Amino acid sequence: MHSDAKSGEKPYILGLHCDHGIRLLDEVRHLNERHLAEKSQDNRSGIVFKRQLFLLGGESANDQLRDSRLVEFILPGGRSKWKIETLQMEIVPDNGDELLVVKNGLIEVKGQIAGNNTDDWTIRVNAKSFAAGALLINASCTDVQGKVHSWQADYVDVDDVELSCLGQDGKRDDQNFLDDVAQPVKAFLEDPQHARSDGTLLKDHILFIVVSYGLPRSAVAPCGIARGVTDQINDFGSIIDFGQRIQLLYYDQDKMLGQQIRGYHFAGNGPFSDYFLRSPQAWPLFGKANPFIHSQLYSDKASYSQGVQPLPYTSENRRRYSEQFLYFVSRIDAPDPLQAKALIDRAVYATSYAGSSMGTLPEQKYDQARKRVGVLKRSKAGIMLWEYGYRHLYYGGQGKNLLEWWHLAPDDGFLNDKITYLPGGISATVISHNGWKNGEMIQDLKRGVTATVGAARVYRGAPHIHNKSWWDDDIFYPALLQGKTLGESWLMNQIHLGWITTFVGDPLMAFPQKISLPDQPLQFDPNHDVVIRAIENAQGNDDIWLQVKLNSTAASPNVAQLQAVSENGEKFVSPTFDSLPTVCLGGTSVCGQRWSLTLMDPFGQEFKSDVVVRCNKD
Repeated sequence: MHSDAKSGEKPYILGLHCDHGIRLLDEVRHLNERHLAEKSQDNRSGIVFKRQLFLLGGESANDQLRDSRLVEFILPGGRSKWKIETLQMEIVPDNGDELLVVKNGLIEVKGQIAGNNTDDWTIRVNAKSFAAGALLINASCTDVQGKVHSWQADYVDVDDVELSCLGQDGKRDDQNFLDDVAQPVKAFLEDPQHARSDGTLLKDHILFIVVSYGLPRSAVAPCGIARGVTDQINDFGSIIDFGQRIQLLYYDQDKMLGQQIRGYHFAGNGPFSDYFLRSPQAWPLFGKANPFIHSQLYSDKASYSQGVQPLPYTSENRRRYSEQFLYFVSRIDAPDPLQAKALIDRAVYATSYAGSSMGTLPEQKYDQARKRVGVLKRSKAGIMLWEYGYRHLYYGGQGKNLLEWWHLAPDDGFLNDKITYLPGGISATVISHNGWKNGEMIQDLKRGVTATVGAARVYRGAPHIHNKSWWDDDIFYPALLQGKTLGESWLMNQIHLGWITTFVGDPLMAFPQKISLPDQPLQFDPNHDVVIRAIENAQGNDDIWLQVKLNSTAASPNVAQLQAVSENGEKFVSPTFDSLPTVCLGGTSVCGQRWSLTLMDPFGQEFKSDVVVRCNKD
């Protein structure tokens, strides 16, 4: 990690360990897994029926308790297929007499009941207004062929249901998170020994929290309540981003969402509509629930400079919204630790030097050819950045595509023959399968981005994303251009809290407002800065890896591409810009050979030297 460029503060580091059971046993290594698993999993709806559930299907029945206030019956296929005059509907209470509400296609009772005489022919009734408690609705109708069809559905009284953070088994569905993460993090932040010199606790001082490589990528939402934004029940899930769970450590969700049980409409197949009872937490915190959101976010003509400007993300402003207390949490993470470390190196370099001149070579032409920039003319943010002199941009033009900044195309004068990214590079694809398992996010990290976004978990108990789950180009990129940190820029775009989106990158990265060039020459000592390692591959054979140490520091960051060419002309390239550029030269046959190495930094500065490959197995 590195110091804050403005304040000079160094990060506080907290290690976590699992506090359950006997350590070293696989079943209690909660923090070593991709998902922080929980033992109890029975509180997806956030409510429990106060009475016995054996007649309604056991513990899982809490997920499908129909609201008796919202009875809706729709004849399948439209009225033309039915003899409407044969329609019958009755309410059968658990306690009380049966009540015929529709007879021969006509409403028989007065009160909170209505019929829709359009093609779908719908009956809507507040059954609770006619009978308290649990009840059954029976309906029947004869089709035009003369066949009688019958249907029924169970309903419960909202007064017989209560909010729950425990579920039917009386146990928290997020207990492992509370024990292994929330409790130690809060204890650290609230410890007076860690307070600032003026007595301010770290809890109130820290703005950004970074989750490091190796920690879980997802966790169970508060109380284990599944959340979603569509009418498909399978799009709801109780698994959210690990960082977003930490983000809400001090957020008062009950205050912001309320504690009123609601009936929510889910898509179903039967004639009785599925209005299932849910806790308010079944809907993720949205919009102004984030006090630092930009007012123009996702509007038809979104403009960073128009409308009410977002509240600057400072500890002072956060104190004004104590019930909406937020950290911004991102990850320093990648498929392997070296790639994860590179995110910090590139962020430090970009914060120092990523002005419009980076990546531009005097002899090179930078036009808007489609292979270089895609359909940049369709991106308002892309046009803006081009007008400011930034030449390494790409926009794919499809709904899933976001603008890519610092996208370095092949044939732009650098060593890469495939797409890579200059330091500060940002790319993300808004699509449901984009996660940690072979998604576009993984591809972008391998190509050398400095920041990206994806789903912390794809399906398998996680909610389904939507097209506003990442960021709005027209808000995000202007904020970065004005010198906002990556973390604050992401936060003003975070339309949902407690969601599945995972933010990957150093939140302190901020593009410089004044042009600055590296003050140290690009060079290395071939006798001390070149490391050769023999590493066993998946087939059991040794591969020879060559790595160059650029001796990069926070005060004088250095990153470069690396090209290695053998005496017989074999060429290998590390196309990404790294402080430890690394290439695999092949098998042990390369040992003893002389190789020509070329380094190139983001401004085109080169350094060349020859080395002899002396192999030592690691």
